[in-house]
Amino acid sequence: MRGKRTITIFIGGIILLAGLTTAIIIYEKSRPESVRIGYLEGDLHQLAFYIAQEKGFYTDEGLNVTAVPFSNGGAVMAAFETPPATRSIDISYLGFAPALYHRFNNPAANIKVLASVNVNGSALIVRDDDSIKTAADLAGLKIAVPARHNMQDFILAMILDQGGLTHDDLGEIIVMGPSDMIIALQNGNIDGYIAWEPHNVKGTTVTIGGKYLYTSSDVWSNHPCCVIASHEDFIDADPETVQKVINVHYRATEWILDHWEEAKSIAMEKMNLSADQATEAMANIGYVYSNDLTQMTAFVDKLVELNPDVSLDSDYIPSEITTSTQFIDYFVDGSYLAALD
Repeated sequence: MRGKRTITIFIGGIILLAGLTTAIIIYEKSRPESVRIGYLEGDLHQLAFYIAQEKGFYTDEGLNVTAVPFSNGGAVMAAFETPPATRSIDISYLGFAPALYHRFNNPAANIKVLASVNVNGSALIVRDDDSIKTAADLAGLKIAVPARHNMQDFILAMILDQGGLTHDDLGEIIVMGPSDMIIALQNGNIDGYIAWEPHNVKGTTVTIGGKYLYTSSDVWSNHPCCVIASHEDFIDADPETVQKVINVHYRATEWILDHWEEAKSIAMEKMNLSADQATEAMANIGYVYSNDLTQMTAFVDKLVELNPDVSLDSDYIPSEITTSTQFIDYFVDGSYLAALD
């Protein structure tokens, strides 16, 4: 009897263990996957990220998202460049220019661009003064940028180039956050600033006293702007989660285009905008997800032309890459967009 009881208990233990193992497996498969997504604070270019959160699109994909805010794209790249054990993000929204600049200049910046986020959307705001009418009038002025070598700093270089100027012809380049730029312009501490929407439209109120001198689309219509990128470490380790994030970005972008007025209402709430401000700011932005490889290639050419710190001879990209077309083919991974449901 004792032997039979021992066998019965043993078999029961096996069944119980098998049941627990099955339950754990089912739980692991049903548990939301965690992913840390970076984004720029107060950036209307990245409205798709806010929409995806607001509408529960990440939850629909089984993702548990930790949103990690950054002040500018350079800060995003600095996070990507840290070792995996201390890295704070897995994937991020950021400007195309800082992504390129860091990829050419830092061996730890092993990222791939996965999808586009927007075109256009930046602007140079200056004090509303009749003496400032063209790019040539910027000589000797104090201009603020969110960061050196970021998207807006590159747009500023293109604007200055139109006036036959470079950064060296400015009176001073001041790095500060976009919200601080508005206050600095109002107080007369700077003559102008270049930023992303909606900080541009916010600087043109009567109390601030600014005006649009150039939108970025004035100097380059439909230029690439923000993108989604991830470090190669994460792409290799978890391609399924990467695909889910891109699925969500696609869905959120399509939702914006199909529900413009509701998207504008969400933008008003998230960015503290009036209806008129949201209308003007969003009109300056084109929301996209597809990668325009031709425009991206032209962007690399322009960045190399205007920035002596960017070169296709960089030691940090494969030596066989000698043209901007080859670099974009290497730098942009379109496979996740191609695999959209």
